[in-house]
Order: sequence, then structure tokens, then C-alpha cells
Amino acid sequence: MALFTGHVINKVDRKGRVSVPAAFRNELVKLSFPGIVLFPSPEGIPAVEGAGIDWLESLSGNFTTTNPFAPKSRKARMALFSQVERLPFDPEGRVMLTSKLMEFAGISDSVAFIGMGETFQIWQPEAGASFLDEAIADAPAEFDAMQPGSVS
Repeated sequence: MALFTGHVINKVDRKGRVSVPAAFRNELVKLSFPGIVLFPSPEGIPAVEGAGIDWLESLSGNFTTTNPFAPKSRKARMALFSQVERLPFDPEGRVMLTSKLMEFAGISDSVAFIGMGETFQIWQPEAGASFLDEAIADAPAEFDAMQPGSVS
């Protein structure tokens, strides 16, 4: 599975194209889909969630462990998978952000890619920096609450 680390700010051109950080691309080119999958964050924050196709396939498999026809399962699958955008890399390692995703996250001329392990988030840079500062401040308490060997 791809592993995303770091915090990078990149420009968005007037066509909505943005260069995916090289460290992220190096993880993603190994996968069956040479690009990224993005969707609006379901957490109620103005960020776009991102991952490689392998993560999305794994998540899809998690839904099959429950009754696939149960109403809650169907709604959760629909809510997530209907919003996923598959964005292939162009020859320069860029992707074309959709206006829907840019509007959702308040993105205009630059974005912040924030690594989160198996996933990453794309933010409007100032909003991302603020949220990252908050996450760093809260992290010690979260780490203290973890049981050895059970990072989740």
C-alpha cells in the first residue's frame, strides 16, 4: 500500500492542474492506476481526501464484510463511492482538479498536500496549516491514548 508523508504546497494553474508531490507520485506509479483518487472529506472539514487506488480497493472490500444490501451499508457506499474522482497523471505528473473539489475545499491558486500515512489530504494552504497546527497540538494526547501495537 502507498505511504504518504510530508507537507507540500503547490500552485494550481488556471486550468486547475496541480503537480502531485514527487514523493507521492513515486508511491502511486507502482499501482494499477497511475494517478490519485480524490473525494470530499466526509469529516465535515474543508479538505479533499486522497489516496491510491489500492486504498480505495481495500476500503471497498471492507464494505463486503457486512450485508451489502443493508440500508446503512448501501447509503455509506453510495455516499463515498459516488463522489470519488479518479484523476490520472499527465506526462508532467500533474492532475486536473475538478471545480467541484476545488469549491468544496476553497482552493483557488495553490494547494497543500498533507501526508497522513495510507492517505493524504488536499487543503487550501492557510486552512490546511491551521488544521495541521491543531493536529500537532492534539497529537500527544492521541498518542498517549493508543494501546501498544494498535495504531488506528
